[in-house]
Order: sequence, then structure tokens, then C-alpha cells
Amino acid sequence: MVKPRESDSGTALQLKIEPRFWYGSFWLQLSLIFGALYLVVLGLGGLYMAKFLTERITQTQGEALHQQTQAIANALGESLHERDREIAMLARLPGLQSGPLGADWVEPYLNEIQRTFPNYSWIGVADVQGRVQAATSGLLTGASVRQRPWFSGGQQGPYLGDAHQAVMLERLLPPQDNAEPLRFLDFASPLRGSDGRVRGVIAAHVTLSWINEVIRSSLGGTEQFRGSEVFILDGRGEILHPYSAVGAALAPFALIVDEHPYAVTQWGASDQQYLTSALRVRSRTETDLGWRVVLRQPLSMALAPVAEARQRLLLGGSALLLMVMALVYALARRFSRPLEVLAEAAQRIEAGDEDVRWDMHGASAELQRLSQSLRGMTSRLIERGRELQQANANLEHRIAERTQQLYLSEQHYRSILEDQTEIICRHTHDHRLTYVNQAYCRLFGVESEAVLNTRWSPVVLPEDLPQVHAALSRLSPDCPIVTIENRIVDAHGAVRWGQFNNRATFDEQGQLIEILTVGRDITPQKLLEQELSTTAERLQDLYDNAPCGYCSLDEKGRFISLNKVALSWLDCSAEQVLHRMGPMDFFPEEGKSKFSHHYERFKIEDHSRAIECDLISARGVKRRVSVLSTALRDEQGHFLMSRSVMHDITELYGVRTQMRALVHEQKAMLDNDLVGIAKFKDRRLIWKNKALERIFGYGPDELLDQPARCLYLDDASYDEVGREAYPLIRSGVHFRKQIQMARKNGDPIWIDMNSLQFSEAQGVSLWLMQDISEMKQYQQQVEHIAFHDPLTGLPNRLLLSDRMRQAFALDDRMGGMGVVCYLDLDGFKPINDTHGHGAGDFLLKEVARRLQASVRANDTVARLGGDEFVMLITPIMNLAECEPILRRALASVREPIRLPSGDMVQVSTSMGVVLYPKHGRQPSQLLALADAAMYEAKNSGGQGLYISP
Repeated sequence: MVKPRESDSGTALQLKIEPRFWYGSFWLQLSLIFGALYLVVLGLGGLYMAKFLTERITQTQGEALHQQTQAIANALGESLHERDREIAMLARLPGLQSGPLGADWVEPYLNEIQRTFPNYSWIGVADVQGRVQAATSGLLTGASVRQRPWFSGGQQGPYLGDAHQAVMLERLLPPQDNAEPLRFLDFASPLRGSDGRVRGVIAAHVTLSWINEVIRSSLGGTEQFRGSEVFILDGRGEILHPYSAVGAALAPFALIVDEHPYAVTQWGASDQQYLTSALRVRSRTETDLGWRVVLRQPLSMALAPVAEARQRLLLGGSALLLMVMALVYALARRFSRPLEVLAEAAQRIEAGDEDVRWDMHGASAELQRLSQSLRGMTSRLIERGRELQQANANLEHRIAERTQQLYLSEQHYRSILEDQTEIICRHTHDHRLTYVNQAYCRLFGVESEAVLNTRWSPVVLPEDLPQVHAALSRLSPDCPIVTIENRIVDAHGAVRWGQFNNRATFDEQGQLIEILTVGRDITPQKLLEQELSTTAERLQDLYDNAPCGYCSLDEKGRFISLNKVALSWLDCSAEQVLHRMGPMDFFPEEGKSKFSHHYERFKIEDHSRAIECDLISARGVKRRVSVLSTALRDEQGHFLMSRSVMHDITELYGVRTQMRALVHEQKAMLDNDLVGIAKFKDRRLIWKNKALERIFGYGPDELLDQPARCLYLDDASYDEVGREAYPLIRSGVHFRKQIQMARKNGDPIWIDMNSLQFSEAQGVSLWLMQDISEMKQYQQQVEHIAFHDPLTGLPNRLLLSDRMRQAFALDDRMGGMGVVCYLDLDGFKPINDTHGHGAGDFLLKEVARRLQASVRANDTVARLGGDEFVMLITPIMNLAECEPILRRALASVREPIRLPSGDMVQVSTSMGVVLYPKHGRQPSQLLALADAAMYEAKNSGGQGLYISP
């Protein structure tokens, strides 16, 4: 029923409609419909926004992660390059190229280098034999590093060795704070003398803790990479850093190989996803380690802003849903009035009356449709307003995010500019500064705010200003870059050299807008150029005024350069002879023929022996000259010119003619067949008799002009004789030594050598050499019989005692310990009695072989007699180190033995073990204690092991 009534105020028409069915009410259905629509729109919008934000944040965070990975990789590569270059620079120190490698100044200098870069765990210098001559804190001084890879690699050239655990230094260096084992990178470089020969190796061990410092300095404390982890992978893709992840699951293979800027990946069997970036380390070193930097961040942390935005959207949407449903509910009740009231209300609203109210408690189908239309119109208006508000909020949020990203990017690139060691500045066309970095301020001692909008000219030396202005005036749109080298005045008033690269920016009309200048200090380079210029002048003076004639000849044998001495011998000016005449124009006919023959051969073979002939100047002055030449060729091997030297040997030629007759007589006396006789000058053979050629297996005159090194087995014996012999014979003392040398085919030969000074002025020494190989072989046989067991070939008691003394002395130096194990065979006598002494000897030799196979290469197995053996195991750090060896020896002796007769026999052993220095320090004392311990083992049941307490 519809009952109209007047309102209490009399200003509004109110109509009460009684509801018929609550579930068919207009306001309820309209509220449910709009609520459902809003939920659908909210859900779809939330999904779209979540996907959009996830993709955008993943891309932004991935690019930032890649930039950070690149920064770490660049920092690692630069640090590797710096260490490699630093070791190479140390190798070029003059003191290490010519002086003693173990000089007093070397160790303090290396210690100072270590203090400047604490991650150098060890820096050392080793000679060519691999013996450490000097090292930081004296570590390993005197030790042999010949077997270390960095030593052999460092002899060939600059060497960079991949990460490895400490070997020789593990017990000498203090442990790290994080309890990780010491791991090193090896840097090495050869030490070359002035003659270019390798005289040693300088090497450094850098701890991998240096990687932590590089990573910390690169990551900083930014919140953007919260929860991120940095991994360093070697060339095989295995994790090097951090140590806690060594052996863990590797990074995804495709990411490492393809090197995408970033990717979302899973590591190992874990379901957790990571935002990951990988990049190869470019080190600019001779050796590429193949390292890769992998930076990962849990995807949940990287996308934390998305989760936060989704939560806010859900809360805001829920609150808005309640508000919309409440509003729809109220509007539905108000609009579900009779048509007359609605019409009147509509007219009054159209007339401008805003105070129109009506109540709706129920409605027919027609009124529901009308009310739904009105409510839909109102709801759409409200919803559009809400959507516009939401779109505006989203737009403001995106603008704020982009603004923050631009700000961070600007700060990043500004920090890069400020951290540069080169000076960077920008200035206008009238030379007024608009920007300077910190390197500029440090060099010239100014504040950036103080110099902006001022001219840069005060920092340039006044004498160089015209040159700088002239160079800058050449800038144009076609030539926007110019490089200038000029002098500048630094903050302390000192004059320095700088190199400046200037890049100009022009507008569309070609007018200069701005110039960007990047400069660096090249003072050391300029000082080196000045030094080289001075050196060149000195060398030119030495060339022109040397006590010999220098000249260069072209392919036709004509002069293309001569020094002043050569021109004075020719009595001609340079203009008269250069490119017009050659040496043959000043030789007699005999000399022309000899020179022509030798020069044609020389152009093919690159070098020639000195030829002698008469040189007749333009004024008829005659002198005897010796001409020696070497060839200069292009990259294709074509002859370009000769480098020739002429010596005036006029006086020498006369003396030599007189000496030939005397030499002929002496040669007949010295050419015996028993004793080899040779003369050496500067350790190069200049004369020999036939016996020397027979002893060393060389053909006639094959040894002439050969270095003495060809007669020695190795460099060590060659250097040893040089150190011992020449100081003695120069002082007039006779030198004698027995040493192993080498025949031409490489076979060793024992030589009894005697030497004396033949000519002190000329540095010539006379050497007598006799083959004593047969005598030495007999002597070695006698010594072997004296020190070894004749049956098994093992060391006997005498040699064992000597090795014990040597091993115990090494243990004292290294802080180690030694093990003496005394043993005999249980069940040997019945076998010896049953099968005979031949079978017993065979069994003893087989046991000796098995014991030798059970111990390490540096351990000793000896036989004292009968069935008694001794094993010397040293050095060890603790008893547990030798227990596997003892167990292995016990097991090997117990294995059955097949005798030559085919019978199978078996013995066992009882072992008594004592320790050095715990149980004693003398070999005899330790052997007695070990013997007693062996009987304790027998008394305890036999076939066992007893270690003295």
C-alpha cells in the first residue's frame, strides 16, 4: 500500500511504501549487484597492477643488479691488473736486475710494499735455482720453491695463478679471523739481468680476503640490494667466494654461459627464486682466469614493493567497497519511492530544490527498474570519480618512483665523476668554468664553489697559454676533439705537465656551446722523455767517438751511415761517401774479393765472422782493419741494412804474424792424447787440443768459440765452478776440482780439472782436464757396498744413522717430529729352515720391496741384518699422520708370498715405534728404544704394533 503523508517540516514530500518481499527489494539487489561488480573490477585491476609493478620492478632491480655486478667485476679486474702491474714494476727495479737478490735492502722494501697493501700475505724473491733469497718477514728465506707452479711460470713471463690453498706458508702465517683456510692468488714475474737472461723470479701471494674488501667497497650500504649475495666463480664455474658456499650448488649454467644482464632463476634443488646477474671479470692481465661475478637477490626481497602495494590496494579497496555498498544501500532506499513522488522530486530537483527527500521501504518491478536506473547513473558517476582519483594516485606514485630513480642515477654518475683520478671540468666558449670534479680541486687546491664561473687560465703556466688558446681555436663541428700537452701550476706552486683531451659541443648553427676537458698528470712521462733525450745524446757521442769505426751498409754494400772515427779513417766527408761509396772502394784487390764474397753470404746468413783486410784512405794512409757485421731485416725477412764495426788492428796484425810461428810450435807440444787442454777467454773456448775433443766427443774445431756452458751438465754446476775458480786463479792461486761434466751427446763424464791464469790482462785462463770416469765408477761401487745391504740394496746401519741425523736436524728447523719403527719378521726362521737359504733370501728381498712401497718418497727403509728392518718416517706434525703408513706396512708384510719354487708362504711382523724428540735425540738411543718397544709388541701377542708411551 502507498500512503502519502506530509513531512514534519512541511518542506518535503515523503512517501512510505510497505515492502512485500525482502529478497526482491530494489535496494538489496542493487547493493549486491554493485558490490559484485566492484569486486570484479577491483580484482582485475589488482591483478593488472601487480603484474605491471612486478615486471617494472623486476626490470629496474635487474638493471641495477647488473650495474652493481659490472662495478664489482670492473673493480676485481682492475685490482688484478694493479697487482700484476705492481709485481712487473718490482721486477724492473735496477737493484733486482743487477745486484744480489738477497741484498739487505730487499726484505725491508718488500715489507713496506706489504704494508701498503695488507692483502699481500707473502712477497719473495727466488734465484734461478728456486731458492728464496729474500721475503717479507723472512718467511721461507732459504727454502726451495722450484716445484711451485708460480716459479716455473714466472720464469717464462708475467704469471697469474688461480686460487689455491696455502702449501708452504700455511703453518707460518697466522690464521684468519673467520677461521677460513688460507687461499692465495699467485702473481709472479721474471727478474732479468742487463743481458736479458733470467736471474730469478719475484712473486707475491694475495689472500682471497681481498675479494671481500672489493665487494664491500662496491656494494656500500645501499638498502636497494638488501639480502643480496655475491659469488665469485672460477673458470670451471665452481664457487670461489664466499668460502661457506664452496662446493654448494652452482649458478644456472645458461646464465653463466650466455651472460644475460639479469634473470630470475632457481639455484640447486631449492624452490626459492632469485633475481640473478652474472658478468665475466676482465682483468687486462697476461693470464685470463675466467672468473665470473654472480650477484643474486631473493626475488621476494626484490619484489617487496609489489607485495606492499598489493596489501595497500586490498585494504583500500575493501574500505571503498564498504563505503560504496553503504552508499548504494542508502540511495536505493531513497530512490524506491512511488512514481508520483519521484516525478515531483525530479521536477523540484530540476527546479533547483536540493532539499528533496523520500523514503523507500519496498517497491514494485516498475519502481525497481526506475530506481535501478537512477541508482546506476549515480553509482557510475561516483565510480568514475573514484577511478579518476585512483588513476591520479597511481600516476603520482609512478612519477614519484621515476623521480627517485632519476635522482639515484644522477647521484651514481656524479659519484663516478667525483671519484675519478683524472681532472674533469666543463667551461664555456669564453673559458669560464661551469663544473669541476674533486680531482681538479685536489690538484689545484681550490674549492669547487669558489672557481665556478671563473676562468681556468690561472692554473696554466703563462708561457704555455698562447699554445693552449691556439689549440682550442681549432675546435669546430668537423673537428670537435683536440688533445693538448702543456704545463700547469699545482696547489703547492710546483710546475707539472698535463695532457688534456678537449671535446667541444656546438649548436645547430655551429656555435660553440661548451667544452668538456679531461686531463691527467704526465709529469713522470715528460721527465722520462727528457731523460731519454739526454741518454740519446750520450749514446750519439759514444757512437761518434768510440775507439772503432761504426757504419751501416745497404744491400749493395754502400755506406748509409758512419761515425766520425770511420770518416777520419777514410779521410772523406760524409757527403762524399754516403749512398755513393762502400768499403770496397777503400780495399785493395785482395780485400775487395774477400769482402764481396763474405758480404753476399752475410746477407743470407744474418751474421758473419770478422774479416781482416787492408784499408787505404783517400790520402793513401794504410791500416789493417777487422770488419764484423750483423743484419737488420724487415718483418718478411728481407735484408734492410748491415750493422758493421771496424777495428784498427794494424799493430795487432804485426804482433800476430810473429806469434803464429811460436803458436805452431806450442801446438805440437800440447796436442797430446791423454790430457785435454783448453784456453778460455770470458768463459768462451778460444783454443783446445785434440785430447779435449776426444774426451768430450766433439769433432775437429767444433768447440772453438763455444761457451764453456756446453761442457757442463747444468747451470748450477757451471755457476759453481765460476764462483769457485775465477777468484782463485785471478789471485794467482792454482785451482783444482773433480766434477761431473757433459759429453756432446749429453752423457755425464767425471773430469779432474786444473786451472791457472794464463793472461791476466786479456782474461785468458788455461785448463787441464783428465777423464776420471772409470776411477769414479769404482769409487761409487765401493761406497755403495759400504753403505747398503748387499742382499736387498737397502741402506745399512751406517747410512741409516747418517740419514737420521740429517732428518732430525730438518725436524728441528721446521718444528716437526720423526718416527723410528723397529721391526722383525715372525715366522721367518721356519721358512728359511724348510725351503732353504735361497728361499729365505728371496723372502727378505720381497719384504724389503713391500716396505719401500708402503712408505713415502722421503722416508727411509733400512735392513740391520737377519730379518730386522727399520723404517724412518719424517717429517710429520703429529703421530696420526704416520699411522696409515704403519698399518699399510703391517698389511703388506702379511700378504702371502710365492717362492720361486711355486710354494706359497706367509710371515707377519712385530713393530716397535718411538718418536723424535719425545723419546730421545741420538740415533743409537732411539734404535735401542725402538728395539725394546718391538719386544713389547711380541710379548703382547705378536703380529702387532706397539708405540712407546
